[in-house]
Amino acid sequence: MNCRDRREKVRAGPGPDSLSRVNQGKVKAAINIPHNPAPVDEVVQSGNRAATDFVKGMTHELHTPLNVIIGLCQLLERDRNTSLSPMQSDAIGRMERNAQALLQTIDHLLGCLRSGHFE
Repeated sequence: MNCRDRREKVRAGPGPDSLSRVNQGKVKAAINIPHNPAPVDEVVQSGNRAATDFVKGMTHELHTPLNVIIGLCQLLERDRNTSLSPMQSDAIGRMERNAQALLQTIDHLLGCLRSGHFE
């Protein structure tokens, strides 16, 4: 190989095969796929526990206002000093039924979480 051939080769740069090997090495280094799935399982379980704890906390936070709504509806329905129109009485009855249904749904969700059904 003479000088001119060497200069042309240097100007052309590395061939496609050598670039491919370099790029493959960079891609493998950038991806960094874990070989042990145990840490991934631990992260997933930790996330599930956090989500379960959050839902449990939220359901407990909803219990108090729902119980207040139900109590006030019952108080309004039973209070002899307050005269309610039929429309108001119907609205209070719907509010109480809906609050009861929501409370039952929350209790069911809590029961499932406690039993480990969702974990």
